[in-house]
Amino acid sequence: MDRCPSQEIIDCYVRQLCSPDLVQSVEAHIAQCEQCARRVESARAGSSDTTDGPGDIGNATPQTEKTPPVPNPHDVPTLSMPQPSEARSGDRDQSSNSSVTFEGYQLLEELPQGGQAVVYKAVHKATKAKVALKVLLPSLTGSAKARQYFKQEVELAASLNHPNIVAIRDSGISQGQYYFSMNYIHGQPLDRYVQSRTLSIREKLVLFGKICDAMAHAHHRGVIHRDLKPSNILVDERGEPHILDFGLAKTAANLSTAGDGTVMPTITGQIKGTVAYMSPEQAAGRSDLVDVRTDVYSLGVILYQMCTGRLPYDVLGTIIEALQNIQYAEPARPRQTISRFNSDVEAIILKSLAKDPDHRYQSAAELKQDVQRWLDGLPIVAKSISSIYLLRKIVARHRYTTAVVTLVLVILCNSACISFFMYRRAEQAHSDARKTAAQALKMAQEQQAIAQQAARFIADIMSRDTQQTNGPAASFDLYGPYRIEDLLGRSTVAPDTQPADRSGTSDGRPKPSELSNGDG
Repeated sequence: MDRCPSQEIIDCYVRQLCSPDLVQSVEAHIAQCEQCARRVESARAGSSDTTDGPGDIGNATPQTEKTPPVPNPHDVPTLSMPQPSEARSGDRDQSSNSSVTFEGYQLLEELPQGGQAVVYKAVHKATKAKVALKVLLPSLTGSAKARQYFKQEVELAASLNHPNIVAIRDSGISQGQYYFSMNYIHGQPLDRYVQSRTLSIREKLVLFGKICDAMAHAHHRGVIHRDLKPSNILVDERGEPHILDFGLAKTAANLSTAGDGTVMPTITGQIKGTVAYMSPEQAAGRSDLVDVRTDVYSLGVILYQMCTGRLPYDVLGTIIEALQNIQYAEPARPRQTISRFNSDVEAIILKSLAKDPDHRYQSAAELKQDVQRWLDGLPIVAKSISSIYLLRKIVARHRYTTAVVTLVLVILCNSACISFFMYRRAEQAHSDARKTAAQALKMAQEQQAIAQQAARFIADIMSRDTQQTNGPAASFDLYGPYRIEDLLGRSTVAPDTQPADRSGTSDGRPKPSELSNGDG
């Protein structure tokens, strides 16, 4: 403890109403501070002088018959029901000495008590049902404000009917003590439950969705919890969460007229359990800004801790530093703790933790809807909607259908490619065939021209063969039109020429002089 404790803390320490951590801090401080040690002795002296009446925890000087002021409900978080072994021995001894009895109930054991009330595990004699009996501390029964908060908790909790909200069974006054009974939940606080089990991110979101659904019911009935934290959410053996402790709750209609403007706790040892889950408007003391979105922020801190195992910002320093961090420090992105953290869940968390209430989910129902959309594989509202994001979500949700469609598309693409390739080959073959046909046509035309020329030539030869000698044959022209005698070598032989003399040259051909100029 850096500074001297306030008089209220010293009074709580003397009356054994402080938490164990605060007791250790006070004792360590008074061991070094003589002035505070004297203040403690003075407070003890004043307490011993007023043992017959309710003490005043706000002053150190002894006074008689003075109604003690009740600590601000925000100062001391009300009690959940952890294991009995955590009960403070001093408080248990004090309660056991008072022989407390309540008509219709059999007390079994005392559970850890909070700053305003003590909780007993009991049995309702008529129904034999186990219940949790919450009793206003005797030192606070004289405070009208304390009684008002206690009655308000009963009324608000009794107005809610949800399987994930602890139900109020009975309330009343017994021997001057205010009490109410509620269903006994045998379970663990939310943070211990998550730490003791290896839950997947999906299982955590399913559990968190039930908590959001319960708070959505409370918001629908106009009830704002204002003190949501893991210790106020018990998870039973079936894995069902149960929200309890509506001691700080307010209705939306009463927030504007409520007189508890201060939200910042005054008992430093007991603020640590609550500060971490405060919203920025609570940390700033802006009760006029507190509404259902305040619970949304606390739910965001709870989800952050469930998924990462740590808080979104540092609250281990002084209270002022913690409150400053809540108001101004941006929460660390979950991916900085877990590298492969789901981006959609991160977007849900960061939207819930927005400093500006207008940028958060506007109710627990909206938060529950986005969580359910993520569980169903649908696009979430917290993320900007883009075509690629929507396509990715559709593919992730319809994996088997997408696989079949993808396979069909691949087959169609392959078929199209093969068909196009075959078409190109056929087109090339057709082009080659056309070229070949053109060449063949050209050759045929050339052959036809040659054949026609040959036919004319033969016809000319035949016509010349039928003619008689009409004169000397034309000389042989290699390139000119051929005559029949040029080709056949026929000649007109003189009548007086003997065949023997036609031996000609040595190779059998007639001599040039022997050629006749006849026609035939």
